[in-house]
Amino acid sequence: MVDLTATVAQQELRRSKRRDQVAIPEPYEDVKSLYRSVVAIKELVEMLAGQRGQATDIAVTWQDLLNLQMINKADIPKEIGSNPLKP
Repeated sequence: MVDLTATVAQQELRRSKRRDQVAIPEPYEDVKSLYRSVVAIKELVEMLAGQRGQATDIAVTWQDLLNLQMINKADIPKEIGSNPLKP
């Protein structure tokens, strides 16, 4: 199996723009392509969850808006959370 850790680390060092940070490469059947896509998704989730990156990149949740009293519970669309992904 090919060790892609060094390659991914080098790519991370070269990233300077947010749009590069959130780009998810198209996955193809080869292992290297799948690995890059999975790592990119992992990085994006970590960034949105506030585990990496800048504080300005963290996702704002409905709960955050409720806690800041910027919205009322009635402002949250009823459809959210009630329709899970259907196969």
